[in-house]
Amino acid sequence: MGYKVFISHSTRDQGLVVALAKLFTTYGLEVFVAEWYLTPGGRLDEKVFKQIESADSVLVLLSKDGTRSNWVQQEIGYALKCEKPVIPLVETGVQQQDLGALQGREYIQYDPNAPQAALLAASTFISSLKLTKGKQQQALVVLGLILLFLLLLSGAKK
Repeated sequence: MGYKVFISHSTRDQGLVVALAKLFTTYGLEVFVAEWYLTPGGRLDEKVFKQIESADSVLVLLSKDGTRSNWVQQEIGYALKCEKPVIPLVETGVQQQDLGALQGREYIQYDPNAPQAALLAASTFISSLKLTKGKQQQALVVLGLILLFLLLLSGAKK
């Protein structure tokens, strides 16, 4: 099972979103960007919320446009409600009060004229979350095998 990242953003930041998605896929991450997966006639909010629910984490691109986007703010709220890890990527110059529900949280700052270092930092951090998830899954498999072995032993004694 892969590690899925939902990218919350303003549609005006499409160039940076494409760069993030390309970089994330090179790290073996699955990327979901709402407008890339059209479901004509379907409810957009249901599709987005379903994808946030199935995501392992949510990267929020908080550019000056992103902070003003009602959709971005709703996606942040829903991700927090679902207790998803939220990774804010904040444009230089965005004020703390513009971060909404993410005020007071650590974030990765990026310069829109040279975003490469921030993109790499975000990819590295999310990759570390992916590794943690993989270790948790391995531990659950081992625990399951131990329980199965104990059940087999107890059944053999009867």
